[in-house]
Amino acid sequence: MSSKGLYEILETMGDRMKGDGVSLKLNSSSFYSILRNKDHELEIFQNEIQFKWEEFKLQNKTRVIQKTYTTFFYLHFNDFFQNYLEQFCGFNSKSLELIIKEKVSEDNLFLEYNYKMSSEEARSFKEFGKNYGDIINGITTPSGYLYIVVSILGVILRKLLKEPFNVILDGAVIREEEENNILNFLIVIKDSKDNLFEYYYDMFLYYFLRHFKGIPEDYYGKLLLGREKLYDLAIEKYPLAKEKLVDLLYYFYKKCNLLHNFSPLLDFINFVCARVEDSVYSKLDVIKDQFLVNFSYSDGKKESIIKIFDFLDKKSTLYSTFQSNNLPSSKSQFNLFLLYMKVYFGSGNTAALGEEGLLFLPEKFKLALGHYNEHHENKIDEKAFIRVQKFIENASILSSINNVDILFEKIFSTHLTRINYNFFKTFLHSLNSKLDKVIENENKIITGKFNDEPFTFKDIVDHICRMLYTLIDQIFIRISPNQASKNFIDPRSRYIGKNIALRVLELFIFQDLNVSDDVWPDYVISMKKDELKGDLKSFGVDIPERYFYNVEDILRFVVTYNFQTYSDKILLEEWFVDEIIAPLNEFILMIQKSIKDLKNREDVLKSLNDFFLIDVLAEDETRIEELKFACNQLIPIWFED
Repeated sequence: MSSKGLYEILETMGDRMKGDGVSLKLNSSSFYSILRNKDHELEIFQNEIQFKWEEFKLQNKTRVIQKTYTTFFYLHFNDFFQNYLEQFCGFNSKSLELIIKEKVSEDNLFLEYNYKMSSEEARSFKEFGKNYGDIINGITTPSGYLYIVVSILGVILRKLLKEPFNVILDGAVIREEEENNILNFLIVIKDSKDNLFEYYYDMFLYYFLRHFKGIPEDYYGKLLLGREKLYDLAIEKYPLAKEKLVDLLYYFYKKCNLLHNFSPLLDFINFVCARVEDSVYSKLDVIKDQFLVNFSYSDGKKESIIKIFDFLDKKSTLYSTFQSNNLPSSKSQFNLFLLYMKVYFGSGNTAALGEEGLLFLPEKFKLALGHYNEHHENKIDEKAFIRVQKFIENASILSSINNVDILFEKIFSTHLTRINYNFFKTFLHSLNSKLDKVIENENKIITGKFNDEPFTFKDIVDHICRMLYTLIDQIFIRISPNQASKNFIDPRSRYIGKNIALRVLELFIFQDLNVSDDVWPDYVISMKKDELKGDLKSFGVDIPERYFYNVEDILRFVVTYNFQTYSDKILLEEWFVDEIIAPLNEFILMIQKSIKDLKNREDVLKSLNDFFLIDVLAEDETRIEELKFACNQLIPIWFED
């Protein structure tokens, strides 16, 4: 199919996204609708797959050891994928190159590809992003489009084979070359963990629904049964955990190297290290005595790897603290915003921002400040930071109102969730840029002072994954989970045997949900929102939308950990200056100029009301009341008593 065909598909998708929105149900997405327009070709494609599968199953009957879907796809997936991309997706299959094909286990197959994008295809995606990027941020990129088409292929294959697997685009980056951009990506075919997620859903739902009245106790009884089945599954899977941990950490090794960053591992590192903190062991002692002792490195090189691990451990704790507040409601999103603003700007002291450790790249922050001040009349100076600090202090109480997002739309000209999403994206970019510097500095020390070979990025990823394996093996893995309880400070409550088995089972969820485990309950429930609302309808219970992640929230999780997008070049330090401090300072100065008398509270309040209430309909009494409350709380930012 020509690039013209690709452009037409993207245009059609964009138009349907604008008209209908984007559904989390892939079989009702805009791209699936496009597939249905080629019913005849789709039927032939599916028949070919079905024939190959039936042939494979027939051969399986004669085998002593039965083969699984991973063997089938090892043999045939590439042919299916090339055919699918060419016939239905607008890609040129001749530009596709299979780099690596690895059957890691009976339920894990990795396929790494390069796709050489033509200049026409690159222009098509650029135009697509320009026209429709405001609908779903990140999905209009080549990586985002590929994620959609691979997911749809997974749905087709699962329906045909009737086996419990998922086909996922699990990482994609665009590498710029002289003549073409290369889309480098990893497809993972893996166990779908249907029972695990179904039982988890039941357990999360049991606690979630306690906030609402009108649900009969027998409904809770079914959910409790699911929770018990989850524990039973955890105990059943526990003896296999040690072997499967190797596959899990190899998955992280592959993904981190493809993306050339540690983002996919951060929450996993925090999850593991936090549990080690609850144990009777020291992280560093375990790493030194059971891991580094196996290497003939100099003491200096061993010390360097410890420093790098310690950096990632501390930053993963900070990141997971932010991520654990990334919950669906506008109140939670506002509290997240306040949290990172207090961490970085709560003191109002710009000198503190330049200190090593608070910002990853303080020199980039200074450069961004200098560049901004050079080109704008209202400078970001010490007084500006004091204004920002006063805003943070006085805005804290606003988390009690439901329409806090309207304040952000007026001040920053974008939604609060978009601001927080951009915070995470730029945070990760700066963290990984800082990590590169840390590795570079340690390499200077070990090559200059100790005459050792330098670490490559792959070396570091490999060592970190092996360290994590060593820590997990030390605290979690014994003959039985009850024996592992003795490794913890609190073996009779939080770390009884069945809870340890569940913690071990949860390690494998990170392959499917690369986010803080604090986010899992809302994520899993939101994915089944429509089903839940249908179940509760018979009880007359309707849960408001604010309790669920919307489709854009879900897709942002996907984009953050799996794709490189065009905004990845923006650093946290630059983003803070241009997208947070500058508009906030401009807002404060604009209100200040409009106030007749800064010593008159009523004048201050009038200016705030004029700004925030101008577009609010008179009949929207609740919103007006909340905004008036907000305006009253913000008065001290300007009022001079």
